[in-house]
Amino acid sequence: MRRFFSLKDIFKTRNFAVMAMMVALHFILSQFTIYLSPTFKAITFAYLPGAIVAILYGPWAAIAFGFAADTVGFIAKPVGPYFVGYALSEMVTNFIFAAFLYQKQINVLRALLARLVNMAVVTFGLNYLWNVIMYGSIASAYFTSVRFINNLVQLPVYVALIVFFGRLALRLEKNNAYSN
Repeated sequence: MRRFFSLKDIFKTRNFAVMAMMVALHFILSQFTIYLSPTFKAITFAYLPGAIVAILYGPWAAIAFGFAADTVGFIAKPVGPYFVGYALSEMVTNFIFAAFLYQKQINVLRALLARLVNMAVVTFGLNYLWNVIMYGSIASAYFTSVRFINNLVQLPVYVALIVFFGRLALRLEKNNAYSN
């Protein structure tokens, strides 16, 4: 468990550069969301950079990435007032990815469990609370019911992409480590 919370690899310049590129990629991917209706977001790929950072660099990097990605995203394209709760949700999401996928074999079961825990803790826990604070309980109940359907539709796509890109990122990282 000691290695899980290690800060050893985070402060390398190369890793900071990769994380900064992933923050930019997170923002770009968040702009390309597929909607089925104005309130029903079918597919988004913005979670992938955070999952990759969690897989490659662990929980501290994942937490820092979550805060940076949410803050940069808000600064670049503000929608409503800034609320730090959503940054916390992003940080917890990426921490959960790290808990299930960092220094472990990337497989469908681990990715599925990471996504299901994220749905339970972040989407239906923290985000529900933030929506109640921001918009009231009635609006929050509506958003939560829509999000439940949305998350079920996205679940197989999320899992497949996390497994594919997680394995790819690890392979690229391993190949790059040997070439330096």
